[in-house]
Amino acid sequence: MKHFVVLCLAAAFFLTACGNHHQSANLPKQDSLSSTDSTKNSFFPVAEYLESEILHLDSIPLALKKYTTGNGRTDSAFIQVREFNVLALQFLPLELHNGSFEKNFTENAFVDKTTQSITFTYSTAIRDLPLRRVDVQTSAGNGSQKVKSIYLEKNRISGDSSILEKMYWRAGKGFQIVTMTTVKGRSPVEQQLRVVWDEEE
Repeated sequence: MKHFVVLCLAAAFFLTACGNHHQSANLPKQDSLSSTDSTKNSFFPVAEYLESEILHLDSIPLALKKYTTGNGRTDSAFIQVREFNVLALQFLPLELHNGSFEKNFTENAFVDKTTQSITFTYSTAIRDLPLRRVDVQTSAGNGSQKVKSIYLEKNRISGDSSILEKMYWRAGKGFQIVTMTTVKGRSPVEQQLRVVWDEEE
């Protein structure tokens, strides 16, 4: 019951924010929009949306399948909700919480008139932040925009290694994390993790 209440609150917050973005993204005769001081606090609620998706999957019986690829080999296995939560929470870095997102990132929005899709891009000039970029792509549906995907890009240093993570969440379907680890003087090593819960995915 607690999860249901949290989910409802998160969904309500998302629908409100998405509605605001739908209006702002359709300003007349503009294909590209930049944030201003007056709209800086109306960022798309990335963390809240992802939390609602995670809670939803935590509350319904779905088969969760994990694929891991590395060294030219792919392994697959069904996983439990507990492992899913550990993996999915990587999409909720600290930079998305406690006002840090609005404070440290800037927003640009692009409207594709052909497909009626909108892409919100968030980037930061602060080099010390591991989270470097967030893209939210929406698509038109039943008079309003709905989330299609969320992309996060993180970069960090661990010892003598540079680690780049490209994270892609497909709404209602699954997510993928591509990790590129580079040690000075060596070729990058790539690993892929994919989790799906939609049978068509």
